[in-house]
Amino acid sequence: MLELLIALAIMSAAFAIIWSTFSATVRAWTRGSELLDNLHHGDFVMEQMVSALRSAAFFSTAPDKYGFHLKDRGTGRDAADVVSWVTSGTAFLPPDSPLANGLHRITVTIEDNRDGKPSVCVMAYPHLADIDEGSVETEKWFISSEVKGLECQVYNKEDEDWDDEWEDTNSIPRLVQITLYMDPLEKYGDPVKLERLVELPVAPPLDAAVTPEGSQGAKEGEGNPPPERREENPPAKNP
Repeated sequence: MLELLIALAIMSAAFAIIWSTFSATVRAWTRGSELLDNLHHGDFVMEQMVSALRSAAFFSTAPDKYGFHLKDRGTGRDAADVVSWVTSGTAFLPPDSPLANGLHRITVTIEDNRDGKPSVCVMAYPHLADIDEGSVETEKWFISSEVKGLECQVYNKEDEDWDDEWEDTNSIPRLVQITLYMDPLEKYGDPVKLERLVELPVAPPLDAAVTPEGSQGAKEGEGNPPPERREENPPAKNP
C-alpha cells in the first residue's frame, strides 16, 4: 500500500512538472505571437509614415499651402499627436484614390474608430484646398487599431533641440522623429514601442550632426546622415 502511495505521489509530481512546462511554453508562444502581430501592424504604419514623409513637397512660392503642421496631444502610450504635411507619395491612400496621381495633404493622428478603439486615423485632401472653410469633403481611414499611440517631435535647428510642436507652419523641418506605441505583452507592462528618425530631403540642410531625442549619443555611421559640408569662401576656379 505504501509503495502504491509513493508511486501515485511520484506520478502526480511528474504530471505537475509536465503541466507547468506545457503552460509556460503556451504562454511564451502566445506572447511571441502577440509581439509579432503588434510588430507587423507597427512596421506597416511606420513604413507608410516614413514613405510619406520622405516624399514631402514644399515650394517657397506658397509656403502657407505646403507647410508642416504638428499638434502635440500627449506623450507616451496615450499620445495622439496630429501630423500634417504635403506629399507626392501614395502612402496610406486607397488604391482607387484620385489623390494618388498628384500632390495632396495628408493628416495622421490617433482617434477612436467605429468600435470605439484608439486607431491610426488618416485623412487626405487636395493640398491647395482650404479645409477650414469647408471647401472640400474629407474622409477618414482607420489603418490599425493595434497602434494605440503616435508621438512626433521635430528638430529645431535654432535651439538645437527637439520640439513637440512646429510653430513655423510656413516651412518644414529637416528631421522628424516618429514614435508608435502598442499594447504591452503583459498586464501593467511597458508598451511595445517603435521609433524612427526621418529626414525630409526637401527641407534646408542642417549645419551639424543631430542626436535623436532620448538617446545618449549616436555612434559614427548611425542616426541621420552627416550634414552637407560647405566652404564659407570657396577658392576661385582658374579660367
